[in-house]
Amino acid sequence: MSICTKKFLLNSGFYMPAVGLGTWQGHVGSKASTEMRDTIIYALQKGYRHIDTAAVYGVEEIVGEAIRMSGVPRSEIFLVTKLHSTHHAHVEEAFLESMKRLNCEYIDLYLMHWPQSLTLDGKPTKTPTPPETWLSMEALKLKYPDQVRSLGVSNFSEKTMDELLKIATIVPATNQVEVHPMLPQHDLVKYMNEKGILTTCYSPLGQYVPAILQNPHVLELARKHNVTAAQIVLAWEVSRDLVVIPKSTNLERIMQNITYPDLAPEDIAFLNDFYKAPGMHRRLCQINGGTPTGHDIVMGWTYEELGWEPYTVE
Repeated sequence: MSICTKKFLLNSGFYMPAVGLGTWQGHVGSKASTEMRDTIIYALQKGYRHIDTAAVYGVEEIVGEAIRMSGVPRSEIFLVTKLHSTHHAHVEEAFLESMKRLNCEYIDLYLMHWPQSLTLDGKPTKTPTPPETWLSMEALKLKYPDQVRSLGVSNFSEKTMDELLKIATIVPATNQVEVHPMLPQHDLVKYMNEKGILTTCYSPLGQYVPAILQNPHVLELARKHNVTAAQIVLAWEVSRDLVVIPKSTNLERIMQNITYPDLAPEDIAFLNDFYKAPGMHRRLCQINGGTPTGHDIVMGWTYEELGWEPYTVE
C-alpha cells in the first residue's frame, strides 16, 4: 500500500487532500509544543499535505512554525484554520490574528467553527446570527482574495445550512462535522453533496471507542488486509468521498492513518450500516454540556436549535 494522495475539487476551484493531520489536543494550547511541532514536520516530510487547526486550539503558532521548518513548499500544503465563536462580530480582526500567528502567507480554507456566537467572555449571544457572520466572511474574502482562498463551515446541520444559503453569495466549500461508523451522517452528507459542499470528518475514528475498533468484523477486515482497525475505518470514510483529519503524535500511527487498503463493496456496506445495531447510533464527542441525558446543550444552544440529532438516537 502507498500513502493516500486522493484530492477533491472544491466549489472554489481549489483541490483539497482527502487526508489531513488534525491538531486538536483535547485542550487549548499544547503542553508539549516541541513534540507537536516535530510531529507536524514528520507528517509533512512523510507525505501529508493537509493540516487542520483552529484559533481556539491555541496552537496556530506551532503549526505555522512546523510548516516553515518542514522544507515542504508552502504551495504544496493545504492549511485549514477556523473562526472562533467569540469573534463572529470581529471576523476581520480574528482572521488577521490567525494570519499573524500562522505566518504562512495565506490560509487555504477558513471555516466558521460553530453556527453560534459567543461574547468575547464566552457567553452565548444570538447576534450576530450565523448567516450574518457568513456575510462578514464573504466580505473578508473579497477584501483579502490572495490571503483566504476558500471559505467553509463546521458543525452545520441541514437546518443551519439552509438558513445560511438563503443569504449566501459564496456557497461554503466544506462542512466539517463529526463522522464515524456510529454516526455516519448519511443524510447530511447526501444533502451537502447536493449543494456542492464537501464533508470533512472530525473524530473519524470515533474517539477510539472499543465498540468500533474492537468490533470482531472490523478486526477481521484488519487481519484480512494486514492493517489496523483504524485504517479500515478511515478507508471506509475516504471511499465515501469524505475528507478525514485523524490526529496522533505517535509516528507509526501517523503513517498508518494515511495508508489504506481497498475495501470490498460488502465491507463498505457493513460499515455503512454499523450504526443500525442496538445502542450503536450516537454522538461520541461531548462538547460543552452534551450528555446522554436528553438535555443536550452546546455552548447555550440545544441540539434542536442546531438541527442536530439527539446525543443518543434510539
